[in-house]
Amino acid sequence: MNGQSNKVKYGLKNVHFAVVTEANGVISYGTPVPIPGAVNLTLSPAGEPVEFFADDGRYYEENTNNGYEGSLEIALIPDSFRKDILGDIEDENGALYESADAKPKHFALLYEFDGDVHKTRYVDYYVLAARPDVSGATTTNTKEPQTDTLNIAARPAPDTRLVRGRIKQNQTGYDTFFSAVYLKGAPTNTVTVSQITFSKGQPDDVTIEVTSTDENNAVKNVLLNGLPIPGVYLTAVGPDVTIGQEYIEDLANNTYTITVELLRGNAVTVTLTVGA
Repeated sequence: MNGQSNKVKYGLKNVHFAVVTEANGVISYGTPVPIPGAVNLTLSPAGEPVEFFADDGRYYEENTNNGYEGSLEIALIPDSFRKDILGDIEDENGALYESADAKPKHFALLYEFDGDVHKTRYVDYYVLAARPDVSGATTTNTKEPQTDTLNIAARPAPDTRLVRGRIKQNQTGYDTFFSAVYLKGAPTNTVTVSQITFSKGQPDDVTIEVTSTDENNAVKNVLLNGLPIPGVYLTAVGPDVTIGQEYIEDLANNTYTITVELLRGNAVTVTLTVGA
């Protein structure tokens, strides 16, 4: 693939969002969540030219980089995005409510273009979305699908000042690009086993083995379907974590997602199936 160059880009796919958390001026990113049904992404550079005149002429000039502005068109905004980013509230019945007091969150936007000969994957690190318009049309003798459009602005991240990253096939981090936000200089964390089965008939502690390129990395949080697992049930050794069987035995027979957040680098996820 070396020596090939792109002539066109098409086939937007694999669009994801990752919630941004800011603490003491440092940005961290949640696990990327898919946004299915991507239709179109349009982003134009934002920034103003700076000119200084002296000695009867243009003495100095530069173009400032304030990121990008544009829109993301998708088939339908998923509920996960409405809740995690736009701040919609869900009640016990599963109904969603839009609150005037909601504060939209920043997020990282990840995506790729299928027509790119390098299959390049992109991440915009600090994105904010405006509330979408509501539109619809009556059904006629020909059905025209309606889509949702988000107006978005991608700005430099406050801590690193990075606007966008991109990575090509065969580069480190490409295969895990959509499981964790790729960061400059950050360690890469992976799990040895991504699916674990727990039997209540033969219960045992569940150990998640994590391999990190940072040999001094350690566990920060462990989440079950997005909610923290109490520390009394956890034992952590470096990046590895063990969950006590007594915690899992109380869970209903079902499939769960366990997320291990580490001090540095990406979070990792494991699918846990609990059965009889």
